[in-house]
Amino acid sequence: MITLTLIVIPGPGARTVTLPDGATLQDLVVQENLHGRDLIVDGQGVSPMQWSATLASSGTEVFATGSVKGNNN
Repeated sequence: MITLTLIVIPGPGARTVTLPDGATLQDLVVQENLHGRDLIVDGQGVSPMQWSATLASSGTEVFATGSVKGNNN
């Protein structure tokens, strides 16, 4: 099992999350319903195109933030 810290902002804040061995960031997104958020893993942004190829690791900190969009006006 993989245990990591997930910080969801805005949202419920920090909590410990457990994933099965071999899980990817995509698995984390699905399990925790993080669709539409930006992921930052140990201080490094990870593109959504890389989620399925990026293995989750025990002890990491994952920030899931609301995507920032520019003003259309």
